[in-house]
Amino acid sequence: MKKRHSSPLIPLFPGPDMYLVETSAWIDIDSRPDNEDVWVAVVSLINEGRLFTCREVLTELRDNPIYPGRLKQYENALLAGDRNDPTYLMRVGKITHDHPGMSRPTSNKTPADPYVVALAQLENYVVVTNETCARRPNRKIPGVCKQLNIRCLTLDQFVNELKAPPKPMP
Repeated sequence: MKKRHSSPLIPLFPGPDMYLVETSAWIDIDSRPDNEDVWVAVVSLINEGRLFTCREVLTELRDNPIYPGRLKQYENALLAGDRNDPTYLMRVGKITHDHPGMSRPTSNKTPADPYVVALAQLENYVVVTNETCARRPNRKIPGVCKQLNIRCLTLDQFVNELKAPPKPMP
Protein backbone atom coordinates (compact mmCIF):
# COMPACT_ATOMS: atom_id res chain seq x y z
CA MET A 1 0.00 0.00 0.00
CA LYS A 2 1.40 3.34 -1.03
CA LYS A 3 1.58 6.06 1.60
CA ARG A 4 -0.17 9.24 0.54
CA HIS A 5 1.53 12.56 1.07
CA SER A 6 -1.01 14.97 2.44
CA SER A 7 -0.75 18.72 2.59
CA PRO A 8 -0.78 20.28 6.05
CA LEU A 9 -4.08 21.81 7.10
CA ILE A 10 -2.28 24.95 8.23
CA PRO A 11 0.19 26.45 5.75
CA LEU A 12 3.76 26.39 6.98
CA PHE A 13 5.30 29.83 7.28
CA PRO A 14 8.95 30.36 7.98
CA GLY A 15 9.57 31.03 11.64
CA PRO A 16 11.57 33.85 13.12
CA ASP A 17 15.15 34.23 12.01
CA MET A 18 17.85 32.15 13.66
CA TYR A 19 21.22 33.87 13.93
CA LEU A 20 24.78 32.56 13.79
CA VAL A 21 27.28 35.01 15.28
CA GLU A 22 30.87 35.03 14.07
CA THR A 23 34.02 36.03 15.97
CA SER A 24 34.33 39.67 14.81
CA ALA A 25 30.73 40.47 15.79
CA TRP A 26 31.14 38.99 19.28
CA ILE A 27 34.27 41.06 19.85
CA ASP A 28 32.70 44.28 18.56
CA ILE A 29 29.60 44.20 20.78
CA ASP A 30 31.48 45.69 23.75
CA SER A 31 32.77 48.64 21.68
CA ARG A 32 29.22 49.84 20.99
CA PRO A 33 27.76 52.64 23.14
CA ASP A 34 24.59 50.53 23.56
CA ASN A 35 26.53 47.36 24.40
CA GLU A 36 24.54 46.49 27.53
CA ASP A 37 21.26 46.71 25.59
CA VAL A 38 22.76 44.55 22.85
CA TRP A 39 23.90 41.95 25.40
CA VAL A 40 20.39 41.86 26.91
CA ALA A 41 18.95 41.19 23.42
CA VAL A 42 21.62 38.58 22.66
CA VAL A 43 20.98 36.70 25.90
CA SER A 44 17.26 36.80 25.20
CA LEU A 45 17.82 35.29 21.74
CA ILE A 46 20.12 32.63 23.21
CA ASN A 47 17.45 31.72 25.76
CA GLU A 48 14.82 31.55 23.00
CA GLY A 49 17.07 29.15 21.04
CA ARG A 50 17.44 31.62 18.16
CA LEU A 51 21.10 32.64 18.43
CA PHE A 52 24.06 30.31 18.04
CA THR A 53 27.72 30.11 17.24
CA CYS A 54 29.96 27.24 16.25
CA ARG A 55 32.68 25.52 18.24
CA GLU A 56 35.43 27.03 16.08
CA VAL A 57 34.25 30.57 16.90
CA LEU A 58 34.35 29.84 20.63
CA THR A 59 37.84 28.38 20.17
CA GLU A 60 38.94 31.65 18.55
CA LEU A 61 37.45 33.58 21.49
CA ARG A 62 38.90 31.48 24.34
CA ASP A 63 41.73 33.95 25.02
CA ASN A 64 39.51 37.01 24.65
CA PRO A 65 37.98 38.47 27.85
CA ILE A 66 34.55 38.25 26.22
CA TYR A 67 34.57 34.45 26.51
CA PRO A 68 34.78 34.03 30.30
CA GLY A 69 32.94 37.27 30.98
CA ARG A 70 29.99 36.94 28.62
CA LEU A 71 29.85 33.66 26.69
CA LYS A 72 31.10 30.75 28.79
CA GLN A 73 27.91 30.52 30.86
CA TYR A 74 25.88 30.16 27.63
CA GLU A 75 28.27 27.79 25.84
CA ASN A 76 25.90 24.80 25.76
CA ALA A 77 23.01 26.89 24.44
CA LEU A 78 25.24 28.62 21.88
CA LEU A 79 26.50 25.27 20.59
CA ALA A 80 23.02 23.71 20.46
CA GLY A 81 22.80 24.74 16.80
CA ASP A 82 26.27 23.44 15.90
CA ARG A 83 26.92 20.26 13.95
CA ASN A 84 29.71 17.71 13.64
CA ASP A 85 28.40 15.27 11.06
CA PRO A 86 29.81 14.18 7.67
CA THR A 87 27.42 16.37 5.66
CA TYR A 88 28.52 19.45 7.60
CA LEU A 89 32.21 18.60 7.44
CA MET A 90 31.97 17.94 3.70
CA ARG A 91 30.34 21.34 3.25
CA VAL A 92 33.16 22.94 5.26
CA GLY A 93 35.63 21.18 2.96
CA LYS A 94 33.86 22.41 -0.17
CA ILE A 95 33.81 26.00 1.09
CA THR A 96 37.48 25.71 2.05
CA HIS A 97 38.28 24.36 -1.42
CA ASP A 98 36.21 26.96 -3.27
CA HIS A 99 37.49 29.87 -1.15
CA PRO A 100 41.08 29.05 -0.13
CA GLY A 101 41.81 32.65 0.85
CA MET A 102 39.12 32.44 3.51
CA SER A 103 40.48 29.35 5.18
CA ARG A 104 44.24 29.92 5.05
CA PRO A 105 44.92 26.20 4.48
CA THR A 106 48.65 26.50 5.16
CA SER A 107 48.15 28.08 8.58
CA ASN A 108 48.51 26.18 11.86
CA LYS A 109 45.35 27.89 13.08
CA THR A 110 41.96 26.62 11.94
CA PRO A 111 39.87 29.69 11.15
CA ALA A 112 36.17 29.56 11.94
CA ASP A 113 34.98 31.28 8.75
CA PRO A 114 34.30 28.21 6.55
CA TYR A 115 32.59 26.50 9.49
CA VAL A 116 30.34 29.53 10.01
CA VAL A 117 29.37 29.68 6.34
CA ALA A 118 28.77 25.92 6.08
CA LEU A 119 26.63 25.83 9.21
CA ALA A 120 24.60 28.85 8.09
CA GLN A 121 24.03 27.27 4.70
CA LEU A 122 22.91 23.91 6.09
CA GLU A 123 20.73 25.28 8.89
CA ASN A 124 19.42 28.39 7.11
CA TYR A 125 20.90 30.71 9.75
CA VAL A 126 21.41 34.43 9.26
CA VAL A 127 25.12 35.18 9.70
CA VAL A 128 26.10 38.13 11.91
CA THR A 129 29.63 39.40 11.26
CA ASN A 130 31.54 42.62 11.28
CA GLU A 131 33.69 41.66 8.33
CA THR A 132 33.25 43.68 5.18
CA CYS A 133 33.90 42.59 1.64
CA ALA A 134 35.26 45.92 0.46
CA ARG A 135 38.54 44.20 -0.39
CA ARG A 136 38.98 40.57 -1.42
CA PRO A 137 35.33 39.45 -1.16
CA ASN A 138 36.24 35.79 -1.82
CA ARG A 139 38.14 35.82 1.47
CA LYS A 140 35.43 37.40 3.59
CA ILE A 141 32.27 35.94 5.06
CA PRO A 142 29.89 38.53 3.51
CA GLY A 143 31.24 37.93 0.01
CA VAL A 144 31.03 34.15 0.30
CA CYS A 145 27.55 34.37 1.87
CA LYS A 146 26.40 36.53 -1.04
CA GLN A 147 27.70 33.97 -3.55
CA LEU A 148 25.89 31.17 -1.69
CA ASN A 149 22.65 33.14 -1.11
CA ILE A 150 23.06 33.14 2.67
CA ARG A 151 21.63 36.15 4.47
CA CYS A 152 24.43 38.04 6.19
CA LEU A 153 24.19 41.09 8.48
CA THR A 154 26.73 43.38 10.03
CA LEU A 155 26.46 43.85 13.78
CA ASP A 156 24.81 47.26 13.19
CA GLN A 157 22.24 45.73 10.82
CA PHE A 158 21.55 42.95 13.32
CA VAL A 159 20.98 45.44 16.15
CA ASN A 160 18.74 47.60 13.94
CA GLU A 161 16.74 44.53 12.94
CA LEU A 162 16.23 43.65 16.60
CA LYS A 163 15.00 47.17 17.33
CA ALA A 164 12.54 47.18 14.41
CA PRO A 165 8.91 46.36 15.15
CA PRO A 166 7.94 42.80 14.23
CA LYS A 167 6.71 42.25 10.69
CA PRO A 168 3.06 41.24 10.34
CA MET A 169 2.40 37.62 9.38
CA PRO A 170 1.44 37.12 5.71
